[in-house]
Amino acid sequence: MTTPTTTSRLLPLTVPGDVTSVVHRWRQVAATLGDRPAVSSAGVRYSFARADAVTDVVAARLLATVPDDGTPVLTLLDHSAEGVLALWSVMKAGRILVALDRHLPVDRLRRIVELSGSTCVVTDAEHAGLAAALGATTVLRFEELAADVDGPGAVADRARVATVAVAGLDDPLCIVFTSGSTGVPKGVVVTHGHALNDAHHGAENLRIGVADRVVQVLPLSFAGGFMLMLKALLHGAGIWAYDPRDRGVRGLEPLLAQERLTVLGCTPHLLRALVAALPSGHVLDTVRLVTTCGEAVYGRDYEALRPHLRRGASYVNWSGSSEVGNISFHEIGWGAPEQDGPIPAGRIASNKEVRILADDGAPVAAGETGELVVVSDYMSAGYWRNPTAEATKFGRDADGRRLCRPGDMARVQDGVLSFAGRTDAAVKIRGYLTDPSEVEAAIVDSDAVAEAAVIAVVRPPAASYLVAYVAADKRFRAEEPAMIRRRLRQRLPEYMVPSVIVAMAELPRNERGRVDRQALPPAAPPTLSEPPTTQWEIVLSDLWGEVLGLDSVGLDDDFMELGGDSLTAQEMRRLVAERLGIALTSADLVEAPTLRRFTRRVTLGSASLPSHPDIVSLRTGGAGTPAFCFAGGGSLALTFVPIARHLGDRPVYGFQAHGLEQRARPDRTVEAAAHRALQLIRVIQPHGPYILVGHSFGGLVALETARWLEQAGETVRHLTLLDTYHPTSSAGAVLAPLPPIPDDIPAAAGAPSLWRRSLGTVGTAVHRRVQAVLPDGLPELDQLGERVRARLAGIIAFPGQHQFDAFFDNSGLVARRYALRPLTTPVLLILGDDNPDGAHAWTPLLTGPHKIVEIAAEHSSLMREPHASDIGALITAELGDDRR
Repeated sequence: MTTPTTTSRLLPLTVPGDVTSVVHRWRQVAATLGDRPAVSSAGVRYSFARADAVTDVVAARLLATVPDDGTPVLTLLDHSAEGVLALWSVMKAGRILVALDRHLPVDRLRRIVELSGSTCVVTDAEHAGLAAALGATTVLRFEELAADVDGPGAVADRARVATVAVAGLDDPLCIVFTSGSTGVPKGVVVTHGHALNDAHHGAENLRIGVADRVVQVLPLSFAGGFMLMLKALLHGAGIWAYDPRDRGVRGLEPLLAQERLTVLGCTPHLLRALVAALPSGHVLDTVRLVTTCGEAVYGRDYEALRPHLRRGASYVNWSGSSEVGNISFHEIGWGAPEQDGPIPAGRIASNKEVRILADDGAPVAAGETGELVVVSDYMSAGYWRNPTAEATKFGRDADGRRLCRPGDMARVQDGVLSFAGRTDAAVKIRGYLTDPSEVEAAIVDSDAVAEAAVIAVVRPPAASYLVAYVAADKRFRAEEPAMIRRRLRQRLPEYMVPSVIVAMAELPRNERGRVDRQALPPAAPPTLSEPPTTQWEIVLSDLWGEVLGLDSVGLDDDFMELGGDSLTAQEMRRLVAERLGIALTSADLVEAPTLRRFTRRVTLGSASLPSHPDIVSLRTGGAGTPAFCFAGGGSLALTFVPIARHLGDRPVYGFQAHGLEQRARPDRTVEAAAHRALQLIRVIQPHGPYILVGHSFGGLVALETARWLEQAGETVRHLTLLDTYHPTSSAGAVLAPLPPIPDDIPAAAGAPSLWRRSLGTVGTAVHRRVQAVLPDGLPELDQLGERVRARLAGIIAFPGQHQFDAFFDNSGLVARRYALRPLTTPVLLILGDDNPDGAHAWTPLLTGPHKIVEIAAEHSSLMREPHASDIGALITAELGDDRR
C-alpha cells in the first residue's frame, strides 16, 4: 500500500456536506496525510497511515468476536495513544462506543456498564482485572488484537473492515455518560451528524488545521474531550495525549515546548492550575491558541494567562453541553482590552439556533434573561434507554424541528450569548428569587479566590439559606469569611450574601472536570443563639456585624467561628476605641470570644482585667502538656486560634512581638526575643517536656527557645516549624540586603562618604545620626521607607495595618542577623507553596528525628481553615497521648 505524501491537499470538512460519518472523514484524512503525525503519547507516535492500519486490523478482529446486536462496546485504557486507537477501532467496526475513564470510582464504572447493557470491553493487560470486575463477560486486550498488524492476514482484515456499511448522520456513534440530577448517570447518545458538526467547528471557530499539534488533556470519556479529539484529527492536526491526573500539571509546560504543541484545550480549573505553576514571565512560545470549556470562566482567568501568551496568540471560551454539542464560541484576540467579570459564552455556532424564552414560552426581548432552548438537526439523539429523562429535555417545535432544553438560563445581547445560571438552581431566599450563579460570580471577583460554589439549603419549615464553598487562589493570602461577606455586601442585596461560608483547599470535581456539587461536604447550619437585648449588647452586636459582614449576631456567637481573624480583630479594637472610648487588646477577643462575654468585658473596662502584652492564653484548661506558639513577624498571637482549636486537650499560649500592641521597643535579635519568651514560659511551666510551635519568623524564635531549654537541661518534646524561611530567605522576603557602597560611586547613588565630602562637619554629624538609626547604611530609595519604618517599630505607634507592617519589616532585619545551628529536638517542618528554601535547606540542620510535610497553601493562609485543622492533626499525631 502506497503511503500518501504530505503535499496532498486535504479537502475541508463542511456540514452539511457529502461526508455522513466520522469514520468516512477519518479515511479521507488518512488517505491524504498518511505520513503526518496523528496520535502520540509518552514514547509512542503513530502517523495517520499507521494509525489507520492498526485500527483497521483491530476493528476486523472485533467484527469476528463481537456480535452485531446493537449493544455498545466499552473501552478501558489509559489516556494514551493506544487508548485513542482503541476508540477508533470500535467506531470503525460500526459498534456503538462507550469510553470508560479508569479514574472514576469502581462503583460508578460498574453502574455505567450496567446502564449501557454492554458485556464486551476492549482493555489491556494492566486493566483486564478491573474490566472483569465491572461485570464484562468478554474482555479483549488491545495489545493482542493489535498483534501482527503487518502479518499475512492484515490485508484480509483491512478488506473486511472496508465492507462495513457507511453510517448515516442520524446513526449513533457513541454514548457519553454524564452526571444525573438523581445521582444516576445519563447516557447521551451522540450521532455521527452531531459529532461531525462539532468537529466542523474546529476549523470554523478554532482554525485548527494540518499545521497544528493539539495537546489532548481532556478525558476522552468527557464529551468535550472526545469532541476536541475529533476537532483535531478530522482536520489533519495531530494530537498528543497527556493526562495531568497521572503526570501532574507541572509536566504539561515542558511537553508543550518539547513537542512544539500549538493548541491547548482544557477546563478553566486546569488552566488556573497551569498558570499557577508557570514561572513569572514564562511565555508559552509554541502555543497559538488556548481554549476552555466545561464551566464558567472569568476575565481574571484570562488576565492571569495573558502574560504567558506569545504575541498573536488567542484565547477561546467554548460553550456547549453533551446533549447539544457546541453552542457558542467567544474569542479574545491578542491585544484585547482588559477583561473583567464572567467571560461570555460567545456567538452562536453554525447549524445551531438559540431561543431565549420566558416562563410562558414566548421569546424575551434582546438582553433579557430567559430559559435557553437550542434547535438543531445536529445534536444528541436523546438518552440511552431512558425515555422518561429524554422527554424532559428533548422535543420538537411547531415546525417539527428537533429542540433541546439544556437547563440553562441565558440572555443574548448584540448576538453574544451569556449564561445566567441554571433553571433548576434558583431559589427563594427571604421571599426573593435568588440565582446562586450570580453569588458565585461575585465571590470569585477577587484575586484571592480561585473558585466558588454556592448552593441553596431548602429544608421546610426552616428558612432557606445559601452556603458558599470557597477555594483560595494559592498565590494570594486567603480571604476570611468575614472579608468575603463584607465584600459581597458592597455589591449584592443582603439576602444574597451566604449565611455560611466554608473554606476548602479545592472543590470536588466530577469525571468531566466540573464542580461536583453532590460531593460538597455538608455544612453546619447557621447558629441561632439568643439575641442581644441590653443597650450594650445591641451596640456591640452592631459593631460585630459591621466588622464581620453579618446582619445579626447572637449573644453566644463566637467571633472567630463567625470568620474573624487578626485583621478584623484589629478593626474591632479600633471601632471600640473610637466609638466607645475603651482600649482593648487582641487578648480580649481570645479570652472573651462570644458576644455575651465580650460585652461583659467591655462594660467592665479592659484595663481592670489582668493581661500581658506579649503572651495570650489561646486555650485554657486540659490535661495535656501546654503548647507555646510563636506568631510570625508583625502578626498577633491570635493568628494561632484556628490551629489551637485542633491541638487536643491542652492549654495553648501564643507569643507576639514585644511592643506590637503596647508601645515598647521590640527585641532587636532572635536571641533576645527567645530570652523574653523563656522568662514567661518558665513561669507557666517551670520544667519540661515542652511543646513549641512557630510560624514564619516565630519559627526562628521557637528554634532559639528550644536550643536554650536544652542547654539548661530541659527536654523539648517537640518543635513544629510552620513555613519558616531560612534567615537569608527571610531577609530577602522582607528587605533585600544592601551591597557594599564604594567611596567613588556617583553622587546619585547616595554614598555616605560622599555626604561627608559634600557637607563637611555637618555631613559627618548627619552620617553618625544615620548610622545610629540605620547601622546597615543608607538603603536604596525604594527601600528607604520600609527600613526607616522597621527601625521605628515600637517607638512610634503607626496607624492601623502600618503598625503590623512595621513589625514585619523589623522581623526581616532581625532574622537576617540570626545564625541557624543544628538542633537535635524532634521537629515537624511544614512548608507552604512558595517557601523558597525547601526541605534540602533544612535537612542538614535537623539532626534529630524530623518529618517534613508540604501543604498547598500561601504563607499566611495555612494558619486558617481549611488548613488549620490539617496542621492541628499533623501536630497531635506527632505528640501522641501526652496527658499529664
